[in-house]
Amino acid sequence: MDAVNVSSAVMTIGEFARRTRLSARALRLYDTQGLLTPAAVDPRTGYRRYTADQVDRARQIALLRSAGMALAEIAEVVDLDGPAADLVIGEWWRRVEARHRARHSLVAYLRTMYLGRSEKVYEVQTRDVPEQKVLTVSRRLSVADLDGFLDEGVAALRDHLKQGGAEPTGPHVVIFHNPVNEDSDGPVEVCQPFTGSVEPSGTLVVRLEPAHTEAYVTVPRKAFDYPEVLQAYDAVEQWLRQHDVRMTAPCREIHLADWRAAGPDDPVADVAFPITTNG
Repeated sequence: MDAVNVSSAVMTIGEFARRTRLSARALRLYDTQGLLTPAAVDPRTGYRRYTADQVDRARQIALLRSAGMALAEIAEVVDLDGPAADLVIGEWWRRVEARHRARHSLVAYLRTMYLGRSEKVYEVQTRDVPEQKVLTVSRRLSVADLDGFLDEGVAALRDHLKQGGAEPTGPHVVIFHNPVNEDSDGPVEVCQPFTGSVEPSGTLVVRLEPAHTEAYVTVPRKAFDYPEVLQAYDAVEQWLRQHDVRMTAPCREIHLADWRAAGPDDPVADVAFPITTNG
């Protein structure tokens, strides 16, 4: 049977585009992505043919695209049954709303920055930090993966110390060797100071964190969410400029408490920058 005569319901790409209110270009893209494969392709001309029972699928894809869903995410939805698709769409929308809230907060922060106002005044302090033996794990990651990595990393470090008979000494430290944002993926290193002796294992590394002086501010829970926490970083950076002090190592957060269980005014982290000393 000739490929172009699959059934009397077969439509050309132009007819199918009119029926589904999609462009031929979009249909070609959906074919390339494996979302909507033509019912037949003429081996001589390459013309695509579609059937009437593909109309609903095409319209579903178009609606999901109009809602802002990426093609890779649509691929996870279109082959699911109703309840399963509903769960996936609901979870996707929760992520969209979370990103929107973060952008809303970021725009508010940007407007505050450009107007030269700050809702939070931080007192910058300095302290000497002795050399510490730390167990660490590092990863390059996206903003969306940061919280999950921190939870997993801290749990892995403490579990390894426990199995080796070593003891954590103080809070864990998160070192940002490079920023984590839309254009940079770190890496981020989670460090747990400890006493005792353990061997490295897999991605877990034992090293010495050098002694240093650091300038820092303490951040309460109500100011720890992104982008509000950027005001803490700004405060330390401004202090460095005012005192003509140079950073000697990447900035870091010393996590003092579980931010999820903390009250609004409870201190949850120090934002710290290692600095030079003038003797």
